[in-house]
This record gives sequence, structure tokens and C-alpha cells, in this order.
Amino acid sequence: MKNFTLTLLALFIFSSITGQTFSTGTITFPSPLSEYSVKIDVTPTLVTLTQIMPSNKWYSLAFNNGGSMDSGDVIAFINSANISDRTLAGLQVPPADAVQSWTTTSNTVVGSTRTVVSTRALNTGEPDDYVFSASAGSINLACSRASSASFSLAPHGGSANAVTTASYAVTLANTEFVLDDFKMFPNPAKASTTIELPSNIDKALVKIYDNLGRVVKNQSITNLDSLVSTSDLTTGSYLVVVRTDYGNATKTLLIE
Repeated sequence: MKNFTLTLLALFIFSSITGQTFSTGTITFPSPLSEYSVKIDVTPTLVTLTQIMPSNKWYSLAFNNGGSMDSGDVIAFINSANISDRTLAGLQVPPADAVQSWTTTSNTVVGSTRTVVSTRALNTGEPDDYVFSASAGSINLACSRASSASFSLAPHGGSANAVTTASYAVTLANTEFVLDDFKMFPNPAKASTTIELPSNIDKALVKIYDNLGRVVKNQSITNLDSLVSTSDLTTGSYLVVVRTDYGNATKTLLIE
């Protein structure tokens, strides 16, 4: 009866917290834009865009525009707290959208490198905004940047501004965290167990549930600190849920 209860608990917890995440992974644009990298993560409700770039100039990124910077949805970083949501319209400075759909959650500078993380809904309902899909597929990207240190946004073409464009087609790959992607040992455990994360994941939240559905352990781990103490748990079976930015996985832990 205990095993059946634990199985039902696992199904409930897993269905309530698991959502597929699709990601481009970190993409570095080809030369001469190799100083600029992006990463797009898509869940059923949210798009997260991570941009890594030099800290002294503006950059703009266009979505699904056929490999050019002539038309389509574009965001630009122009040394403000948030990225600017704009629409491409030929060889001119792209005008700002009436509704700014992106929210910047972090903007950090280390040395000469800036990392900006921003989020928005998959479908904003705005006529010029690209609609992201939480499924495997492809997305075409194009990038433009100032050729020298400048935050004055300029048209992307023309020798006067000397900006550079490039396009890159990427596949949104399903990176859902599956059951065998982490190792837990020893199992059965006594005083402690170690949770080994996959090489591409550096942190996670571990929750351990007893067979009544109560959380008996709630701990953050990293690849460098992955030991979970179990000395305070009584003998029996527990459900271990590992939650990451890329999805979740569960396993059963036995305590002797």
C-alpha cells in the first residue's frame, strides 16, 4: 500500500510542476558578430531571452525576419534599464512599439561584458510582435550592432553607420529534464545521499516528500555542493523531486 501511495504522489507532484522547456542553447553569431551571443528558452507560458554582449555599444536582434534587417519584430539594447521593443521598417531607425512587451529581469556588467536577461509572453497579442512556440522547430534570427562604442541607435544599413548584420537559423530543442539525467547515490541511504546533476546543468532545487505528501527536505544544490543530508529522515520510502530551469525529474529514495 505504501508503494502505491508513493506512486500516486509522484504522479501528482510531477504533473503539477513539470512543464516542457525548449531552448536554443547559447548561440554565438558568426564573425563579425562573434562578440554577441543569445539564448532563447521557451515554456508554455514564458519566453526568456539571454543576451551576452560588449558593454559599450548598442545591439539589436530580429526574430523570424528571413535573414535580413529590413522588416519584422526586433528588440534593441540601447543602454537603458530594459531592452526596447521595436519594429523594423527598412533602412531607418526602427520605431519603438506602442506597447513594450519585454521585461528585463537582470542587467549585469562584468569587466567589458554585459549580460541581459528579459522575459515576455509567447503571444503578446501585439500585431508586430513575433509569436513564439513552445515546441520543437526553428527560428530565424538576425543581429545588428554599432561598429564602434555608441548607444545612439542608428539605421542598420549604410556606410555612414557602418553597422553589421548576420542571420542564424536555430532549432528549438526539447531539453526537458528526464528521469535518468541525474544520479542519486547511495540509494538506499543512511546519513546522506549525493545528487549528481548532468554536465549542462549547474544548479537545482531538491524537494523530498514522504508518503503522505509532506515536504521533509527542501534544499538547493549545485554541481560543486550536491550532498543532501538524510540523517533526520526515518526509515522508509521517499520521493525526490529535482527541479531545474530545464524541467524536473523524480526518483524514489530509500532510507535505511
